[in-house]
Amino acid sequence: MSEGALEGDYSKRSSRWKAILAALVLALILTIIVSLDIGFAATSHPGMKMPPISFMQILYILGKQIPLVGSKINSAAIFKSPGDQASAQAIIMQIRLPRIFAGALVGAGLAAAGVIYQGIFRNPMADSYLLGASAGASVGYTVAVLYVTSAVSLIGLGTAQTFAFIFALLTVFLVFFISRVGNRIPITTLLLSGIVVNIFLLAIETLMELRSGRALTGIVAWLAGGFSIIVWIQVWAIMPFIFIGIAITYFFTRDLNMLSMGDETAQHLGVNTERVRIFLLIIASLMTAAAVAISGVIGFVGLIIPHMTRLIIGPDHRILLPASAIVGAMFLVICDAAARVATGVAELPVGVITALVGTPFFIYLLRRRKTTYSL
Repeated sequence: MSEGALEGDYSKRSSRWKAILAALVLALILTIIVSLDIGFAATSHPGMKMPPISFMQILYILGKQIPLVGSKINSAAIFKSPGDQASAQAIIMQIRLPRIFAGALVGAGLAAAGVIYQGIFRNPMADSYLLGASAGASVGYTVAVLYVTSAVSLIGLGTAQTFAFIFALLTVFLVFFISRVGNRIPITTLLLSGIVVNIFLLAIETLMELRSGRALTGIVAWLAGGFSIIVWIQVWAIMPFIFIGIAITYFFTRDLNMLSMGDETAQHLGVNTERVRIFLLIIASLMTAAAVAISGVIGFVGLIIPHMTRLIIGPDHRILLPASAIVGAMFLVICDAAARVATGVAELPVGVITALVGTPFFIYLLRRRKTTYSL
């Protein structure tokens, strides 16, 4: 193939990728706006029921937040009274929007981490919790609930979330330490270490749950995953980990493509496989720890979303990474919206929704393609 033909082929792919990402970003924005219209509204006064917040009222509230434009928007005929307007704005801006943003960030982070793990290990079963981040976070959260009496805060997270974040990172670094052989970290040893440490920590978690008494319900609810009590400071706390982690990883997508062809091929093409692998695993672990710190353990996203995206757009990590992050964000926002209204006023754990909704859809995609795909 001539040089001109190669450039033309890359130009076509690049244009197609830009169109895909633009469509996904637009779909994510629409998903967030529509999700704001899903949920129950209530007042702080028993016996008083607030009327449902209409879609026009939501658009008005969002429009008011836009600099320069917001001051020109008129609320006439949209709200019956200033009290209704204040209540609706509090519900949208302080309750629904932060949890939706948190869901989008967690979904993007877990999906991106899943892409990294699957690319590095060349293993379709690898996910964002492979190296023990979820088990470590679970132990950290439970320790904080049961044994920590004074307030501890880190980067804006509460005491339990702080312990979950720290324990998740400590667990991942423990797995790295156990796996290290000289100056190398063999992949097989790393995988086995992650599995063993996961099992050990889950056993400790079970022992603490058996001794937790009344606190068991809250611990189990957190382990099931969810965003029922999310405030803006928690969203701002994890945002840098997710955004910066995905941005840095994007510069290594070429290396991930090389690694997917095997270590020998990657080394011949100039990739320092050991250094790149360790660096990307640290980035993925930081994203996972930040996500699980505020959401609890939400399974499925980091495992299946990269597969779903790969089935549709192909295995090239230059498009797979950003597309998976956006699809993961959309998927978790939709699942959280469903969890809010699935059983009436009471909420379901988001982890339950992700498994119930995602698994059949993934099976449908896989059977429809009736083919295999490469990592």
